Amino acid sequence: MRRFGDRVWNSQTTNSGRRSRPAAAAVHCIVRVALAFALLAALGAVATAQTYTVLYSFAGGADGMGPGPIIRDATTGNLYGVTSSGGAGGVCDRGCGTVFELTPAGVESVLHSFIGNADGIEPLDVFRDAKGEMFGTTLLGGPHGGDGTVFRISSKGAEKILHSFKGGTDGAEPTSGLIQDPNTGDFYGVTASGGAYSDGTVYRITSAGSTTILYSFGAKGTLGNGPEGRLVQNGTTGNLYGMLTFGGMGCGVVFELTPAGVETTLHVFGQVSGDGCEPGPGDPGLIMDMQGNLFGTTYYGGNSGNGVVFELTADGTEKVLYKFKGKKKGDGAQPYAGLVLDVSTGNLYGTTELGGAYDSGTIFELSPPIKKNGAWNESVLYTFTGGTDGSLPLAGLILDTQTGNLYGTAAGGGTYGYGVAFRLMP
Repeated sequence: MRRFGDRVWNSQTTNSGRRSRPAAAAVHCIVRVALAFALLAALGAVATAQTYTVLYSFAGGADGMGPGPIIRDATTGNLYGVTSSGGAGGVCDRGCGTVFELTPAGVESVLHSFIGNADGIEPLDVFRDAKGEMFGTTLLGGPHGGDGTVFRISSKGAEKILHSFKGGTDGAEPTSGLIQDPNTGDFYGVTASGGAYSDGTVYRITSAGSTTILYSFGAKGTLGNGPEGRLVQNGTTGNLYGMLTFGGMGCGVVFELTPAGVETTLHVFGQVSGDGCEPGPGDPGLIMDMQGNLFGTTYYGGNSGNGVVFELTADGTEKVLYKFKGKKKGDGAQPYAGLVLDVSTGNLYGTTELGGAYDSGTIFELSPPIKKNGAWNESVLYTFTGGTDGSLPLAGLILDTQTGNLYGTAAGGGTYGYGVAFRLMP
C-alpha cells in the first residue's frame, strides 16, 4: 500500500513488478494503521531522543486528522499547515480537510474547513505570503467535476477558489503544493493527469486566478508522465525542476522546464545498480542549493530497496549520497518526503516514512564528507515509536535557522491516533 496524506491507497502491480500510480478514489484507513502502531509501541517503547517535543496531537473531527506539510512565521513562531481529512462538516465521511494555525504554546485554530465539491477535498500544502494570505491546492473536489482546486485564504480566514480544474486539457488532480516566482508573484504547480495527452501538466496561476498550462506530459517520444511533488525554480534562469515518479524506465525521472515551456529530461532513475527508484512525491519535492545543484529522495531503490538520497548537478549528473538500510539495521526506510538544507553547514535533514526501531519512521541528518570524495554521514536523530509521539512522518521538515530547531508533522499516532505536530532540537 502507498500512502499519501492520511490516505492508504491500494496500489496495483504492473507486469514489470512495480506499483502503478494510486487511484484517486482510495479509502481512508490511516487511523487504523496508526492505532495499531500505537498499541505495539505501548508495550514498553521508549523515545530515542530527549529533545523531541509534541506540540499538538490532533484529536480528529473538527480539528482535523492526518496533518501534512507545515510552514512557519519567523516573526511570531506560529505554524501553518493542512490536514488531509477532518474538519467541520462537508460531504466527506471523515471531513474534507482543514487549514490550521498552531501557536508556539500549542494552541491550534482551524482557519478553514473544506466541505467538498464546493471548495475542494484533501488540501495538500499552503504557501503564505508577506500579507498573511495563504495559497494552496486540493487534490480533489471543486465545482467542475471534482478534479481539484487552487485556493486562497485571506489573513482573516476567508476562502476563495482561484481555479477549479476541469480535467481534459485543463489538467486534473494537482499532486503538489505551489511555489511562487519571486519576480512576478505568479505561482507554479503540477497536476498528475489531464493536459493535452492526459498524462499531467505543469501550470502557472496568478494571484487573481488566471491559469496557463505551460507543459503537457505524455507527448510521443518523451519520457515519463504523472508529475508529483512540488516544483523548484532557479532564481537566475527561471527554469523549473520537478519529478515524474514512474517515468523513464519505470523508476522515475527528474525534468527541467524553461519559462518558454521547453522540457528536458535531466536524469532517468534505475539505469545503474544501486540507483534510486520512484523519486519522492511528498513535500517539498526537490530542493536547490546556491550553486544550482538539486537534492531529493527516492522512495525505493538503493542496495536494499529502502530508498536513497541523491544529488543532481545542473547538467544532470547524479550522485547517490546515501542508501537507507532499513529497520533491521536500525536505519530509516522509504523516505516519502523531500529534504531541507542548512546552508550554513551543508547538512541535509529529512524523514523516512518507515524504519527505525519500531518501523514507524525516523528523522535523519546527512552531513557532507570531511574529505574530498568521501562518504556522506547519516545520523538518525529520532525514531518514532508509533505511540503518543506519532508515526508515519510523511511531510518534509522545516528548519529554524536561528535556533537549529526542526519542525514537522507525523500523519499517525499521537494521543488520539490522528497525527501530531512536533519540534526537534538537535
